[in-house]
Amino acid sequence: MTVSTHGTGESMRAPGPSPAAPSAASVADGAAGVVSASLPVVAVDGSLPAPPYRQIVDAVLAAVAAGHLARGDRLPPVRTLAGELGLAPNTVAKAYKDLEADGLLQGRGRAGTFVAAAADERADRARAAARTFADEVLDRLRLTPDEALDLVRSEAARRA
Repeated sequence: MTVSTHGTGESMRAPGPSPAAPSAASVADGAAGVVSASLPVVAVDGSLPAPPYRQIVDAVLAAVAAGHLARGDRLPPVRTLAGELGLAPNTVAKAYKDLEADGLLQGRGRAGTFVAAAADERADRARAAARTFADEVLDRLRLTPDEALDLVRSEAARRA
């Protein structure tokens, strides 16, 4: 599966068996920040106002909602992801802990951290809300997709 690396115009394959999987040395490190090689849906950008742990939480939430991460998928170990992103392990651990508290992830001790069953319900609800929003603003109000996305970004920024 291919995922976008936060507007850089590049795409990377999601983790899994693939000879073309990017190595840590080939991971993008530019305007969009640092992208994890083992979990390409996660990027951290130091120029953003959100702290790194929040960027990880938001990226995992978005990946689940978009279907890039599904129930049972294993996330990289805290130290691996921290090393790839150039962060302290405690930063990644805090993000994982927040996602576990929300029921999105499930820690299984030494077996690792996995996307929980609750993630499927959350993703389904997010997709349903997106469809309802799209029906309203694109079909009924006749806004362009860019105008609709600008509204969502504005509301998200207001809440941050």
